[in-house]
Amino acid sequence: MKNPQNFIISLRNEAAGVVLIIAAWVAVSLFYPPYVIPSPLAVVSNIPAYLPENFTQHLAATVYRAGVGFGLAYLGGTFLGILAFANKWVQPLNSLMLALQVLPGVILGVIFLLMFGIGSATPILLVAFLTLPTIAINTVNGLAKKNLALEEYLVSIKCSPIGIARYIYFPALIPVLESNFSLGLSLAIKVVVLGEFIGTQDGLGYLLNNARITFNMKEVFFYLVILLGITLVFQAIQSTIVSIFFRKYYYAAE
Repeated sequence: MKNPQNFIISLRNEAAGVVLIIAAWVAVSLFYPPYVIPSPLAVVSNIPAYLPENFTQHLAATVYRAGVGFGLAYLGGTFLGILAFANKWVQPLNSLMLALQVLPGVILGVIFLLMFGIGSATPILLVAFLTLPTIAINTVNGLAKKNLALEEYLVSIKCSPIGIARYIYFPALIPVLESNFSLGLSLAIKVVVLGEFIGTQDGLGYLLNNARITFNMKEVFFYLVILLGITLVFQAIQSTIVSIFFRKYYYAAE
């Protein structure tokens, strides 16, 4: 997006991907019985049956856990990435984060459950631990792709460190932060469901797991659509904010 966009346009752009997913869903559902892959129409026609009286509480719990876990991962991963870049720890950080990414989410979830018991701690920590490595790696590698020619010029004219940070590192960091938000949020939504499978008795992940156990695939797909919708809205908000306030920093793409 070259020019500032409003929320509606951003939402429309994000929705294009969802339309493709739904089209693929329709196509695949033609080859399987409804108890395996129900069609979107079959899911939509039974929505009232999927909504418990306290559905808003389940929804709020999932959004809260995903948001807190993602916030911890986003801040922590960004800080680690900047710190590693500033101290030339790029390779050690990449190696450490890749090692963390190998850890199975189910095992971590069980460990957190044994440590903290049933509640929000397990999904929040699971989101934070499994999302942070991606954000840290993207941050440090994104900063490493700075504009070398411009940096050499600023150094040659004896630009201050603050000026170099302003004209080199900050513009390089903004696109990375946007990318981290999209990737991290999508990952957080997926991981929070796993955390609620393991360690909670509420939330959309808990409801989805109950539907899965009873093989109610219409309800399973309904909750998947809700999670996709949450991601869509947050990414549209993020795209709007970036396009309005930070577009000028995308000098490399202009």
